[in-house]
Amino acid sequence: MSNGIYAATAGAVAQSNALDATANNIANASTTGFHGDRVTFREALAAARSPDLSNVSAGTTRVDDQAGALIQTANPLDLALEGDGYFGVTTAAGPRYTRAGNFQLDDQRNLVTADGFAVRGTGGTPIHVPAEATQVAVAADGTVSADGAEIGKLELSKFAPNQMKRQGGSLFSATGRAVAGDPPKVRSGMLESSNVNIVRGVVDLVKVSRTYESLMKMIQGYHDLESRAARELGAPK
Repeated sequence: MSNGIYAATAGAVAQSNALDATANNIANASTTGFHGDRVTFREALAAARSPDLSNVSAGTTRVDDQAGALIQTANPLDLALEGDGYFGVTTAAGPRYTRAGNFQLDDQRNLVTADGFAVRGTGGTPIHVPAEATQVAVAADGTVSADGAEIGKLELSKFAPNQMKRQGGSLFSATGRAVAGDPPKVRSGMLESSNVNIVRGVVDLVKVSRTYESLMKMIQGYHDLESRAARELGAPK
């Protein structure tokens, strides 16, 4: 079998991964606190086939940690982070982390995410707002107050970029411990928008799609060529 088909197949797999990541980015361009994925590629020498043949690796997907723009709202429970870091939340699978601060109160008046996950206070405790409270405020250091009385403090954590693994949407799990450093500042009455540039995303989607289609045509061409060669070589003389 021609070495070319291996190179084309490796390229098609890599572009398929990039296509999935780009499509997911575009789908979440309006999702609060969403950070897009970036796929990087490298060449891998296919020494088992030929020392002169270079294949493209499947690609490494990483989270783009560039912050999205902050949008002002009139809701004191809308929170944004200024600087590197994440809000902690509690899920059925354990602690998770997010930049999406569009929080609200559930039926028990606990602070929760838009998906109903409890927002973690320091030590993993929930943030509970008393029923009689009429005004909730969140300070820049994450201290939560109700009618001027402190009721908790948000868990704010920083991680190295390669420690964050996407768990769907704007949620992440951490593969290591939080790193030391100044925590991000909390901005009440603001939300962080997605950091995905929709125009760039659409351009990337078209470019990756065309590259993928070209590689698939190359694979088909190699297949047709080898099928014809097999028929001709196997034909009786």
